[in-house]
Amino acid sequence: MAFKPVTYPSYAKINLFLHITSKRNNGYHNLQTWFQFIDLKDFLYFSFTEDHQINLSSNISISKKEDNLIYKAALALKPFAKAHTGIDIHIDKNIPMGAGLGGGSSNAATTLIALNRLWQCHLANEQLHKIGRTLGADVPIFLLQQAAWAEGIGEILTPKAYIEQYALIIKPDFHASTQELFNHPLLNKNKSLLNHREITNPLAHDNVFLEVIQKLYPKVWQNLQKLPNAQALRLTGSGACFYLLSTDYNQLLQNQKKLEKDVDSWIVKTLNFAPVER
Repeated sequence: MAFKPVTYPSYAKINLFLHITSKRNNGYHNLQTWFQFIDLKDFLYFSFTEDHQINLSSNISISKKEDNLIYKAALALKPFAKAHTGIDIHIDKNIPMGAGLGGGSSNAATTLIALNRLWQCHLANEQLHKIGRTLGADVPIFLLQQAAWAEGIGEILTPKAYIEQYALIIKPDFHASTQELFNHPLLNKNKSLLNHREITNPLAHDNVFLEVIQKLYPKVWQNLQKLPNAQALRLTGSGACFYLLSTDYNQLLQNQKKLEKDVDSWIVKTLNFAPVER
């Protein structure tokens, strides 16, 4: 018996700034950041099956489904299901992986939201957030589905909108090792705490990983300095995507044309709301 797939979007995010303020005894770091969404997104397709298996497929290669956050999210929700639990999940992947855009966390959050409905789990938002935190520090922002100031390890969220405009997302051909970045002596892990009520311009604050990226990948950074608006380049997450913001689409288009041919890029809109389910 064939079941028609139900489609859910899975948005990417950017960090308008990112500070590390301290390190916890358990090895995690406290941070402050301001998340905003962009309309670069993956699409997840959910279809019921006759068995009770969780099956995963994609337009890109998936090495082991048990390591995938979509599968882990579905598995975490399955005990609460009150409807038939056999499910095929297909993902059309558009968000680059390991890019600081939160693609994996977004996929996990979309899976929780979708299956909470499709499996008739009837879990409240608070319960979904509790599950989400076990999957990854960025999952809660995608469950919130709106721009927000974040603290703790990223799970303490205060809705906070910023100017919606255009963003040129730039993905150079390198992969930043998170472990290497966190262990680098240049990384500032003791930034002073900011009061979110007093911050209206996040771009006045930096991303602490940028200095480390510049040191580790000087050629990448030097090539980006050729852009007309290079002085306004920002870094999202711990890399490896940079971005430029502007209300002028044509300005970003001129910058995009100056990129090296092997550099992936997208001009997108920034969003204060990224609803998975309308």
